[in-house]
Amino acid sequence: MTKRLYNILFPVWLFYLLPTGVWLIILPGNFLIDSLVLYLAGRYLQIRDFAKLWKSCIFRVWIIGFISDILGALLILAVALLADKFCPEWNTFNFPGATILAIPGVLLSAVSIFYMDRRFAFVKTGLDEGVINKLCWILAMFTAPYAMLIPLYG
Repeated sequence: MTKRLYNILFPVWLFYLLPTGVWLIILPGNFLIDSLVLYLAGRYLQIRDFAKLWKSCIFRVWIIGFISDILGALLILAVALLADKFCPEWNTFNFPGATILAIPGVLLSAVSIFYMDRRFAFVKTGLDEGVINKLCWILAMFTAPYAMLIPLYG
């Protein structure tokens, strides 16, 4: 039984299926997305010393994004397995089934990005609480793994 598990740029099960060369694309790709969103959020919020902010938190933002996406993917896997157990005739690979099953995972990922970034990513930045909350909301909204909503088959 195959299930789809998407992140912004990679499915979770690719950790062990794909050759290591693929990670040379995936890891920097997610790093660039997180950096771009953080940069645009910093510009929008008029953060003065963005370079200092970026250096102090980008690694934690990046790791938290991976952890959050894995949590969301695991929730989707659990929901899909439950759906197969209780509704085996429902094809969860096609639209709208795949998309409906993915919604809780995307939401969990976004919420965990917000709370973990708020708790761990910006602790040593010197920013006030209001700016940190806004940064965390922006990161959660724009780096959530929306690719999870794309069905495996049409």
